[in-house]
Amino acid sequence: GISLFCFDFAGCGESDGDYISLGWFERDDLADIVKHLRESGEVSSIGLWGRSMGAVTALLHADRDHSIAGMVLDSPFCNLRQLASELAQSEYLS
Repeated sequence: GISLFCFDFAGCGESDGDYISLGWFERDDLADIVKHLRESGEVSSIGLWGRSMGAVTALLHADRDHSIAGMVLDSPFCNLRQLASELAQSEYLS
Protein backbone atom coordinates (compact mmCIF):
# COMPACT_ATOMS: atom_id res chain seq x y z
CA GLY A 1 0.00 0.00 0.00
CA ILE A 2 0.84 3.63 -0.28
CA SER A 3 0.49 6.29 2.40
CA LEU A 4 -0.06 9.93 1.53
CA PHE A 5 0.86 12.89 3.75
CA CYS A 6 -0.25 16.35 2.57
CA PHE A 7 0.43 19.72 4.18
CA ASP A 8 0.61 23.44 3.49
CA PHE A 9 3.78 25.35 4.29
CA ALA A 10 3.50 28.16 6.84
CA GLY A 11 2.04 31.21 5.15
CA CYS A 12 0.41 29.13 2.41
CA GLY A 13 -3.01 27.60 1.92
CA GLU A 14 -4.75 26.78 5.20
CA SER A 15 -1.62 27.22 7.36
CA ASP A 16 -0.97 30.13 9.69
CA GLY A 17 1.87 32.50 9.00
CA ASP A 18 2.43 35.69 7.07
CA TYR A 19 5.70 35.10 5.26
CA ILE A 20 7.32 32.61 2.89
CA SER A 21 10.94 32.31 1.83
CA LEU A 22 10.32 30.77 -1.60
CA GLY A 23 11.63 27.40 -0.41
CA TRP A 24 14.74 28.37 1.55
CA PHE A 25 13.38 28.01 5.09
CA GLU A 26 10.51 25.76 3.99
CA ARG A 27 13.09 23.05 3.30
CA ASP A 28 13.67 22.88 7.07
CA ASP A 29 9.93 22.38 7.60
CA LEU A 30 10.02 19.59 5.02
CA ALA A 31 13.02 18.01 6.77
CA ASP A 32 11.02 17.94 10.02
CA ILE A 33 8.09 16.26 8.26
CA VAL A 34 10.31 13.66 6.61
CA LYS A 35 11.98 12.99 9.97
CA HIS A 36 8.58 12.56 11.63
CA LEU A 37 7.44 10.12 8.95
CA ARG A 38 10.62 8.07 9.23
CA GLU A 39 10.45 7.96 13.03
CA SER A 40 6.81 6.86 12.91
CA GLY A 41 7.84 3.46 11.57
CA GLU A 42 4.81 3.56 9.27
CA VAL A 43 6.63 4.34 6.01
CA SER A 44 9.59 2.91 4.14
CA SER A 45 10.41 4.88 1.00
CA ILE A 46 9.54 8.56 0.75
CA GLY A 47 8.77 10.40 -2.46
CA LEU A 48 8.05 14.10 -2.77
CA TRP A 49 5.61 16.00 -4.96
CA GLY A 50 5.69 19.75 -5.16
CA ARG A 51 4.31 22.53 -7.33
CA SER A 52 6.11 25.83 -7.85
CA MET A 53 7.65 26.77 -4.48
CA GLY A 54 6.90 23.24 -3.24
CA ALA A 55 8.90 21.81 -6.14
CA VAL A 56 11.85 24.07 -5.33
CA THR A 57 11.56 23.12 -1.65
CA ALA A 58 11.65 19.43 -2.59
CA LEU A 59 14.81 20.04 -4.65
CA LEU A 60 16.47 21.97 -1.83
CA HIS A 61 15.61 19.23 0.65
CA ALA A 62 16.69 16.36 -1.60
CA ASP A 63 20.06 18.03 -2.05
CA ARG A 64 20.60 17.42 1.69
CA ASP A 65 18.71 14.09 1.95
CA HIS A 66 19.84 11.61 -0.67
CA SER A 67 17.51 8.91 0.67
CA ILE A 68 14.47 10.50 -1.01
CA ALA A 69 13.22 7.77 -3.35
CA GLY A 70 11.80 10.02 -6.05
CA MET A 71 10.27 13.39 -6.83
CA VAL A 72 7.56 14.84 -9.04
CA LEU A 73 8.42 18.49 -9.63
CA ASP A 74 5.66 20.59 -11.19
CA SER A 75 6.76 24.03 -12.42
CA PRO A 76 9.72 24.86 -10.17
CA PHE A 77 11.11 28.33 -10.77
CA CYS A 78 14.64 28.31 -12.10
CA ASN A 79 15.96 31.71 -11.09
CA LEU A 80 15.29 32.94 -7.56
CA ARG A 81 16.81 36.38 -8.18
CA GLN A 82 14.54 36.96 -11.19
CA LEU A 83 11.48 35.68 -9.32
CA ALA A 84 12.19 37.91 -6.30
CA SER A 85 12.59 40.92 -8.59
CA GLU A 86 9.32 40.17 -10.39
CA LEU A 87 7.47 39.67 -7.11
CA ALA A 88 8.87 42.92 -5.70
CA GLN A 89 7.43 44.77 -8.69
CA SER A 90 4.07 42.97 -8.67
CA GLU A 91 0.72 43.94 -7.20
CA TYR A 92 1.11 41.22 -4.53
CA LEU A 93 3.28 43.51 -2.44
CA SER A 94 1.22 46.67 -2.98
